[in-house]
Amino acid sequence: MRQRISFLLITMLCISACSESTGDKLESPYGYYEDDKMIGTVWEVLEDEKSIDVDISEWEKRDRKGPGMTDEGYSYIAKLSNETVIKHEDGKEVSIDNLKKGQKVLVNPPRGDSFEGYPDEIILLEMSYEEKFWQLRLHTDGFNIVVMYETLPTELQETFFEDIMDIMEDKEQDAVVNWVYYEENYVVDYKEEFDIEQFPVLFVFDKQELIFKSYSVDELYEFLKDLN
Repeated sequence: MRQRISFLLITMLCISACSESTGDKLESPYGYYEDDKMIGTVWEVLEDEKSIDVDISEWEKRDRKGPGMTDEGYSYIAKLSNETVIKHEDGKEVSIDNLKKGQKVLVNPPRGDSFEGYPDEIILLEMSYEEKFWQLRLHTDGFNIVVMYETLPTELQETFFEDIMDIMEDKEQDAVVNWVYYEENYVVDYKEEFDIEQFPVLFVFDKQELIFKSYSVDELYEFLKDLN
């Protein structure tokens, strides 16, 4: 169960994998984070509670060494006071209504022994393509098959994965199947980005780009069968 309290260990398989290390991954994969710059990703906007749940997993692990690093995540609740400023990097102020799930933010000051969770400012940071589309990106060779849905049909839950694996069994490249829930308040508007008309929608990505889109499972199967 995910716990919404500052500093405590939680189990997560989410946004902590979205940023790529630029250093020696075996030595210190998150060593590029700075102690005085607590950067994380918005996990949930709690407007009624006037707070923001931020995933700071990578920042918390900035001093850890690999390769035996554990995969737990860390959550931080940034509670907003009347003095808290929310703004873009250029200084333009916005309200909590402008925050989206998945947005990379800097919370200032960072968590510390005397900090009680009321930040002076929350800065919305510019994001790379890789950071925005981490859910759809493939980090290995092969194909990433994505089912994006609002309500997942029963037939996709029961046989879809096995059918895909059967089709890809004789292929020389691997395939990964991901189910992605469509979030209206996500930092990327997938409906607009991919011109989605209905859900569920089926995508196939290679390591570089989108190569197939359909609303028909049979069309997806035929496309995969024809892959070289």
